[in-house]
Amino acid sequence: MGDYKLRKIIEKKQNGSELTSEDIDYFVSAVKKTIQNKSDNNGEEIADRCQIGAMLMAIYLKGFSDFETNQLTLKMRDSGHVFQWPDELKNRIVDKHSTGGVGDKISLILVPALAACGLLIPMISGRSLDHTGGTLDKLEAIKKFSSSLEEREIQDSIASIGCCIAGQTSNSSIVSKKLSENPYAIAYDVKFGRGAIFKSKTDALETAIGLVKASRPVKAVALLTSMEGPLGRSIGDSLEVLETIDCLKGSGPKDIIELVEALGGELLRLTIGGNKGNISETLKNGTALRKFHDMVINQHTDPETANELCYGDPNKALRGENLHVTNFIYSGEDGFIEAIDPLVLGKVWKEEYSLSSRNPRVGFLLKKSLGDEIKQGDVWMEFHHQQDEIVPEKRTLLNNAITVSKQRVERKLIGKIIYMKEDSVMVEDY
Repeated sequence: MGDYKLRKIIEKKQNGSELTSEDIDYFVSAVKKTIQNKSDNNGEEIADRCQIGAMLMAIYLKGFSDFETNQLTLKMRDSGHVFQWPDELKNRIVDKHSTGGVGDKISLILVPALAACGLLIPMISGRSLDHTGGTLDKLEAIKKFSSSLEEREIQDSIASIGCCIAGQTSNSSIVSKKLSENPYAIAYDVKFGRGAIFKSKTDALETAIGLVKASRPVKAVALLTSMEGPLGRSIGDSLEVLETIDCLKGSGPKDIIELVEALGGELLRLTIGGNKGNISETLKNGTALRKFHDMVINQHTDPETANELCYGDPNKALRGENLHVTNFIYSGEDGFIEAIDPLVLGKVWKEEYSLSSRNPRVGFLLKKSLGDEIKQGDVWMEFHHQQDEIVPEKRTLLNNAITVSKQRVERKLIGKIIYMKEDSVMVEDY
């Protein structure tokens, strides 16, 4: 009976033994049948939820070897649809994943820039988690934009314009979700710091190494990046789309451009050749903006709205009602901005976003950023909010989110680069 075989596999992991490829395949198949709530015709039984929980607990307590992690990733990938690409396109299919951060709109800029360089990006992305915004939520701030694409629509998008950003299935791991795109190369942006999932650089590095290992045989690279402050100057779906357009016109914030060029340069290096200079050129000459324009139309936004977004008044292309805008004025001693707590801004944004029935125009616009000089009386931030008044506790929390020092502190955005060299993981300063 299938139930008995699954029990033996669970016991094997509970005893600390390494599972075989066949063991992992059996477990994934059992879980898939549980989700589908059916059995096949060969007499195998689906797993009950207690068995799934027991296996996950055994994995948590005993750990997974690199081999087991890689096999689980591949089995999960193969449990659903895996895109197949013509031979002439295979070495140009790429993707990028971020562990998430406040103000992170990198994908919105990177995807069209890569497409303008000749790479193909069938990005499967996600939604907001906790205090960080989701790529799909940001794009859906654009009127009529749809992230719900069928498999055939994704393939047609790649054939016609070279890129798309679509929604994901609900039951994939980070890596297996990405590998289902059947990419030739993938880049990971693994963040650490106050506004990131990983507070310590050590935890982020461990995760980055695991992601690169689990991606084999796909070529993979990871960048370890700081999230001690918001990325860019905007937080919130509509505001981040506006900042995206600025970046695609070559005039975005320095940190956003630096990270887009770094990730894009690595993907070019792993595939058709090139470097971050090629990415920079697409932002300056308008070809990345044109790709974004075409992608938005391809994902159901009408051409008039897309033209307004990219070449007219982008505010007119965004959903949601206009909001109250409150300026935050700095009242401390003159100096230089050392930190702006991204966790505070992210959590306040998420709360206000929920209270406003998910109005995409809710958010923050930073008038000053890390390293900038600031003087008493300067407006350092705008808060776009639905509620008539900001409660005193929230106002105090936001006022305290900024830290100022006498000396300018330089921000190092990218710390490490992680990649595979043959069978060894390489970790180097960037």
